[in-house]
Amino acid sequence: MAGAGTRERIVDAAIAMFNERGTRAISTNHIAEACGISPGNLYYHFRNKEEIVLAAYERALTDYDAMWDRAGFAVPTPDAVIDLMEDTFKVEWRYRFFQREAAALVQADEVLAEKYRGVQLQRLVMLRALVDEWVAAGVLVDLDDEQREDIVTATYVLGESWVGWLESMGHSDDESQFHRGVRLLRGVVKPYLVATAAVHATEDQPGGGLNG
Repeated sequence: MAGAGTRERIVDAAIAMFNERGTRAISTNHIAEACGISPGNLYYHFRNKEEIVLAAYERALTDYDAMWDRAGFAVPTPDAVIDLMEDTFKVEWRYRFFQREAAALVQADEVLAEKYRGVQLQRLVMLRALVDEWVAAGVLVDLDDEQREDIVTATYVLGESWVGWLESMGHSDDESQFHRGVRLLRGVVKPYLVATAAVHATEDQPGGGLNG
């Protein structure tokens, strides 16, 4: 459908421009111009920029869902743990504007805030289940409840906040910083890997760049 194609092009253009310049610097007129359509055509699909941001976030959730599905079906191995970390960062890079601006965007839009908070709680539940599975499979050492909660929270918060931290410190969020974030996550997990699995976390894993 032509209408559906136009809507997707609007979201595509918005994500690219938001990533490059941030949401504040980009207006609906900028997005319409990038798509080669009139502002009126854009408003046929989205009433305002907030709806475009929400659509971009929902696009990110679709990518996250695919990633979490793969992680849930994967055989528990050290590689599966590392793959989940790398895949998380790939998705976050794809929508890095949201990682940079999440706090402000959520504060400005209650609809987005409600969806965002619900998703965060859901993802934490899913990560806890994966940690339990990894412990049961002998990939992670046996952990008490507090240790499990700590590793879940530490890895999740680092993954969610890394790009925003780079921005606040004036660092460029380029590919080297992307891989540095993955290394930091490995460092958090490594002490909890069983001895035979720990070597996998120290091996250099190329990860295929930022567009995978």
